[in-house]
Amino acid sequence: MTDRLVDVSLTEWEGGIDLILDTRVALPPTQVWPHVTRSQLVEAWFVGYSAGEGDDQIVLELDDQPATAHVLSIEAPETDEDQGHVLLDIEGIGRLGLTLTPVAADEDDDADGTDHPAEATRITLSHTLAEPDADRAVLAQVIEQVGPVWETHLRLLAGTLTNSPGAYDILEEQMTERYEQIAQEIE
Repeated sequence: MTDRLVDVSLTEWEGGIDLILDTRVALPPTQVWPHVTRSQLVEAWFVGYSAGEGDDQIVLELDDQPATAHVLSIEAPETDEDQGHVLLDIEGIGRLGLTLTPVAADEDDDADGTDHPAEATRITLSHTLAEPDADRAVLAQVIEQVGPVWETHLRLLAGTLTNSPGAYDILEEQMTERYEQIAQEIE
């Protein structure tokens, strides 16, 4: 079951190509929100950050090489029925979005046949990988490199939110193979 905890797809649009990763957790968006916006909680599954020079900047603590991120958009969920999102443009990485969508009790079950609690959140991470005219072979290599990294972080977030670290781990070979297959879609 844990190998499909994260659904992955590619989306082409007029502004580029996005790698989309999607998972669900059995908490409402208002309880997930602090884990994607407070540095000490974000550090548990990604990296810590501090305030940048401007009101719209943060500095991510990436492997002893800080990276400036510009906050392009942010909206907190006010209630458990509200969607929340953060959109960043990260120096050297690109545009990264994280959306929290409430899952209603009457929504259909996932294809895996698993019931999801009424108070659940769909967490969607999107990484804009390339401009529309990007070299497809280079883009395929990028997908193979960054896909497993983002999926690992999303799995860590799910484990943190459910207080079950390691429960969502899968073999590295499985994840590598998965992103090699996805990269073939773009070539």
